[in-house]
Amino acid sequence: MITIESTADTIHVHIPRAEVSSERIDQILRCIRLESAVADSKLTDATADAMAEEMKADWWAKNSRRFIPDSAAKQ
Repeated sequence: MITIESTADTIHVHIPRAEVSSERIDQILRCIRLESAVADSKLTDATADAMAEEMKADWWAKNSRRFIPDSAAKQ
């Protein structure tokens, strides 16, 4: 049985190892850690979208040859 203890400063979740796989626990903890990391972020949706587009364009510029050979791109 999963139990939760809450104090003024912390939350303790007790999960029997037999109930949830280590992989699933890792997934859950990654989500919680990400939420914690961005909790005080001042990043706007528009800025995040612009950053994502810039990263995708940069990635494509560096990797497009892996998907479109030079000879096909010239046609």
